[in-house]
Amino acid sequence: MRSKLFFAFFLVIALALFSNFFFGEKIMSDFAAYEKGTREDHIYWLLDSVENGYRYDEGRWNMKTLDDSLQWAAMLRLDCRVEDKSGRLIASSSQVVSRLSEEMQRKMQIMGLSGEGPYERYPLFRMGRQIGFLAVRDIQTGNSVVRRKERAFKERGRQFLILSFAIAGGGALFLAVVFSQFLSRPVRELKDASEALARGNLTVRLGGTGPDEIGRLKAAFNAMAEALQREDSLRKQLTANVAHELRTPLAIMKANIEAMLDGVIEADRQGLEALRAELDSLTRLIGGIEDLTKAEASFFKKNPPEEVLLREFLEGIVLGMMPLFTDRGLALELAPEREFAVFTEPEKLEKVLRNLLVNARNHTRQGGVALRYGREGAMFYVEVEDTGEGMSPDDLDRIFDRFYKGKDSKGFGLGLAIARQLVEIMGGNISVKSAPGEGSVFRVSLPSRAQVER
Repeated sequence: MRSKLFFAFFLVIALALFSNFFFGEKIMSDFAAYEKGTREDHIYWLLDSVENGYRYDEGRWNMKTLDDSLQWAAMLRLDCRVEDKSGRLIASSSQVVSRLSEEMQRKMQIMGLSGEGPYERYPLFRMGRQIGFLAVRDIQTGNSVVRRKERAFKERGRQFLILSFAIAGGGALFLAVVFSQFLSRPVRELKDASEALARGNLTVRLGGTGPDEIGRLKAAFNAMAEALQREDSLRKQLTANVAHELRTPLAIMKANIEAMLDGVIEADRQGLEALRAELDSLTRLIGGIEDLTKAEASFFKKNPPEEVLLREFLEGIVLGMMPLFTDRGLALELAPEREFAVFTEPEKLEKVLRNLLVNARNHTRQGGVALRYGREGAMFYVEVEDTGEGMSPDDLDRIFDRFYKGKDSKGFGLGLAIARQLVEIMGGNISVKSAPGEGSVFRVSLPSRAQVER
């Protein structure tokens, strides 16, 4: 990447230098065109001035006017000759200048007047008739102030171009090296960190996060690494917990079978019933693990929300689970709240509420369980309140952890973990309030999306 960045900067430098050279040459050519246009204007002025020096009515030249015109021509660095139609010389710049004093020539900067190159001949007209020719060529004034200024301007222009080339090129080259290093360094850091992450180093993190694109990319990488590390920790914890939960019933079954084989206990109906109870325990554990796996897998298969009439939906759950509560002499009630519709995933919500209701039933000896629901802004909530034994502060901190079981719990510690996983998948949250001897209140809050009054 660094070489590509450097090449891109180098290409920009080349384009900048080319444009600088192009515009420099354009300036010089424009200056030359300006000089040529000025010279042409001077010649046209001289033609008009010389033509006015001819007295057409008298058929002769006004020498005073010609001398003045040719003197101006010399000051304009033009060597001029006025000729009649036959080419006979009438007056010239050199003759006019020679009649001036040396001091005047020096002041007018026309010392040592001499022309260079062939003459250019322009016809002279008066009253529509040709009266002669004006021959013009440039004067060799290499030491004149004007010529020196022109040369100085051109020389300084070239020096400016060279200096600008050096500054622009050198500065751009320096910036290319600096920026290619500056921009490629965080990318190299990301590459190295990604390779370390691919090798299994889940603790790698990147510093220098900030509001720019590179900073946000680093922050996203850190978040990804933290998520992978958390998932790896959960995977290891899940494996250890499953192994622990499987070990106890398997050990009991093995001990009973070995005792039967050794004749210590009889292989009667009672012994077989004990083995079947342990097998049932293993089956329930495997079912709980399957439910947890399905809950996690559903994260990758998020379903579109459906419109659900909340009270009607909760009435169906209460009706289906009522026998479980009446068998234990417990009440199951649904608060008489107003009906309204929400957009949610009914299958997941039903699984969550059933887990919470079963958990409330298992920890309630008298009284019963009540379902309440309502809305809070863009969210709706469902509460499961029981009159059970309640929980200690230690239990509240860990109640949603996988395989965590409170005192006297007969489950595997997966029901609430599954409930929290499903609620988080739906974009909501689950909380609990409880105290020993005062029962518990589990609250599920979910986004209601669109709402329809009934």
